[in-house]
Order: sequence, then structure tokens, then C-alpha cells
Amino acid sequence: MNNKTAEPRTQQFGNAAFTVVVLAGYTIWITSASFYFNITNVVLMSVLGLVYLALGTWGERYLDRIPSPWTWPAYFIVQMVLVGVINFLSGGTVWLILLPLVSQAVERLRSPWSFIVAIVVWGIQVTPNVIQNGWQNFSAFAMPLLAAVVFVAVFTQITVNEQQARKNLAQANQKLREYAAQAEEMATIQERNRLAREIHDGLGHYLTAINIQIKAAQAFIEQNPPQAKEALENAQTLAQEALADVRRSISELRADPSSSSPLAERLKNLLEETQAAGIQAQLAVEGAPGALSPQVDFTLYRVTQEGLTNVRKHSNATQVELRLAYLERTVFLALCDNGIGAQQASGGFGLTGLQERVQLLGGTFKVETAPGQGFRMEIEIPKQAVQS
Repeated sequence: MNNKTAEPRTQQFGNAAFTVVVLAGYTIWITSASFYFNITNVVLMSVLGLVYLALGTWGERYLDRIPSPWTWPAYFIVQMVLVGVINFLSGGTVWLILLPLVSQAVERLRSPWSFIVAIVVWGIQVTPNVIQNGWQNFSAFAMPLLAAVVFVAVFTQITVNEQQARKNLAQANQKLREYAAQAEEMATIQERNRLAREIHDGLGHYLTAINIQIKAAQAFIEQNPPQAKEALENAQTLAQEALADVRRSISELRADPSSSSPLAERLKNLLEETQAAGIQAQLAVEGAPGALSPQVDFTLYRVTQEGLTNVRKHSNATQVELRLAYLERTVFLALCDNGIGAQQASGGFGLTGLQERVQLLGGTFKVETAPGQGFRMEIEIPKQAVQS
């Protein structure tokens, strides 16, 4: 149920209960054996009762709009004076109308003020009986009334706690909905980043190479037609490789890990492509191949593919070595070449994308390079890691 709907209904129920209790108290007074009809007394009791009832029901809803901290204390003082006079005029027979004040005090006031109101209400009822009957039968009427006051206070406190629990639960649910929306937004951002990496790591390199070959063909088309034709053939070959790479990426994303070929076999195929470019390539596999999560399997494949692509394009290397080691809880991959190296590892989009892939799986990514000392890349990822 909506809280905005529940609160007015709760207030309506409270007002109805307040009215019923007041009417019941006056009914007890009228039907009691000690009732003596006196027009002045009846009119005064009726007027005071209506004022008490109006303040306790309709007046209560307007008090919340008054920001003063003295609003509710003043309300209880006025109400207790009213019921004190009413109770005195009735000879203590309308004791029932005092109980709603106890309930309202528990709802509106903090301890110990609510406790003080309850004691004062009890004293208001006890006083007329002591004045009329003395202390001989004090326990006979004081203790049952005290029990009624305690019962109303405890029952009201239970109700207040239940309402507060509902309010807290509604707030918690709202926060959960907000967190779910934030998580969905973060998942969308991560998916966009993943797609960006896929485009760059796969198709981006091929399109760059194709563009270079087409520009070369344009430059040689008049002076050296055979070389221009060769460049166009290279561009066509690269386009076919790009198409195959797209299909392979889609297959990797959709494939059931149990039906795909082993990682070592697919890495060997990547090394054969590197060997076709005139670079000696070797693969060393250590340890017993263990089950890898699909994300880990695919990440290792993509990292190797990107690394070998960089070797072919930028390293001027003649040899490249790939090491795949299955450790107890992690899998280790190292790729190194004997190329020209660099002053420092580039922070370009390629390496950044690889590092993001590995870190999303809780792994480590390390690059070592120096001029004339080649390039080395090391990755270690938990075998069953899942992208968060």
C-alpha cells in the first residue's frame, strides 16, 4: 500500500476510535447509578466533551503544520485540563475518555514525556475517587486503571514500531530501486566499453591496414600499376581476414565453452598467422589444462590476438614466444618478442583496452619494454573469474 494513502487512512481510523471511546465514556456516565440529571451539569459536560473531542480529532491534523516545539506539549496540557474537569464533574465515571490521550502521547511525544502524560492521566482519574471514597479502596480502582493505561501505552507503542518498520522498509525498497537503476546504468556503460574494445581489438586494426593498402594503391596506380595491384590484393586479403575475425568474435561470444576448441589450439592458430608474416613463433604450454570460465578463455584469446597484431605491425621482430601456464588457481600468459622495443609502454587505446579486459576479471596486467630489448607482456587471471 502506498504510504501517502496509508497515512490518511490511519488518521481516519484514529479519529474514529477517539470518537467511539469518548461516546462510550459518556454512555457509562449517563447509565451509571450515581448519575443525577442537572441541566447545568449536563450542558457543561457536553460542551467540554465536544471541545475535547474536536481537539482530539479535527484539531490534531492541523497541529502538525505548526512548527513550534511547544505545539504538542500545549495540546496535552489543554486536553488534560479538559478531561480533569470532565472527570471531576462526572464523579470519575468517564474514566474511559482519558485513554486516548495516553495513546496520542506515545505517538507524538518522546520518552519520558509520554510516560509523564500517562502518569498524569492516571492521577486525574484516581484523584476524584480518592476525594469521594478516601484511601480505603484505593487499590480496587487504581490498579485496574493503571493496568488499562499500561495496556494502551504498550499496544500503541507496538503499533508505532510497526508503522516505523513499514516506513523504513519502504525507504529501503526505494534505495534498492535507485541502486538497481545505477547498477543497470553501470552495466550499460561497461557493455559499451566492452563493445568499443571489441571493435578496436578486432575490426579496427584490419580497417587501418586496409586503408593503408588502398592509399598505397592510389599512390602507385599510375607510376607502378603492378605494385598498386599488389596493394589492392593485400587490401582484399585483409578485408577477408576482417570478415573472418568478425565471425570468429561472434562465434566466441555465442559459443558454448564445452563445445569450443581448446584455448591452446586457438592460440596456435594465431601464431600460424604470425608465422605467415615471416616471424618465427613458438608456443609453450605448461601444466594440466583446467576448465576456464568463458570470460577468461575469451579474454586470453583477445589479449594474444592484440599482442601478436602489435608485434607484426610495430615491433620489427623476427621471433615471438608465447607461454601459457595453467597454475593451481590462475592461468598465466606471457608474450615476448625480440623487436626494437620502446622507451616506455604506450598508453594507447590498444594496451588500455587489454588492461581493462584483464582488470575486469580481477587479473594483473604487466608490460616490460626498453629500446632494443623487445617487448614483453604478462597476464595472470583467476581461472573461474567472471566479469563484474
